[in-house]
Amino acid sequence: MDTKFKEILDGLPEKPPRSRLEPYRKLIEELRRRGRTYRDIAAILGEKCRVQVTASGVHDFVRTRSRVKRAAATVKTAPAAFGKSSADAAQRPSADDEVEQRIVALKARKPVTKAAAEFQFDPTQPLRLKKPGKSASDK
Repeated sequence: MDTKFKEILDGLPEKPPRSRLEPYRKLIEELRRRGRTYRDIAAILGEKCRVQVTASGVHDFVRTRSRVKRAAATVKTAPAAFGKSSADAAQRPSADDEVEQRIVALKARKPVTKAAAEFQFDPTQPLRLKKPGKSASDK
């Protein structure tokens, strides 16, 4: 990266969190781990923390944060080939491996070609398909 761009990026201050639930993130995560519903969490936040929030608001907050965590974890741990390390592939075959093997087998198979239905063209007659097993002389 260009040093000028790096200086600009380093000089920018951190953005404050946009969600009012951000200070309660750890509490919400722990409540979810303990099996509380989003409705329960919204009620607890309203009673104990004086934060007005709906169950769907809590759900959106949790979903957004979990998506960010998953994306960060994938970027950190994903190897180049199909998102699997060689150690993982050696330990246990996954469903992805089975699918890949089936795809390779299908591609290696020779295509089955069936003869198209034959027809005779006579510009003075309507187009008619031949019936299988009958020759042209059986008319």
